Amino acid sequence: MANLSTDKEINTLCNRLLATGLWQVVRKGKHTVIKHVAKGARMFFSVPCTPSDPRAYSNFRRDYLRYLRNYLIQTGTIIR
Repeated sequence: MANLSTDKEINTLCNRLLATGLWQVVRKGKHTVIKHVAKGARMFFSVPCTPSDPRAYSNFRRDYLRYLRNYLIQTGTIIR
């Protein structure tokens, strides 16, 4: 289990994504990034290490779910 964020909910979500084996931790300059490495995927998310916004987890989760839906539509797994 990697300690990617001081926010426990963000950290738990990131560790669950990493446990699937379809995501990797990458360093981009000073930022920690998780990158989707599945076939046809091109997305990465910057992980807020010390979020100051109380809605940081909600925003991170919303962005992830929005990306996941678009990825599943793109790969033909779900149809609009």
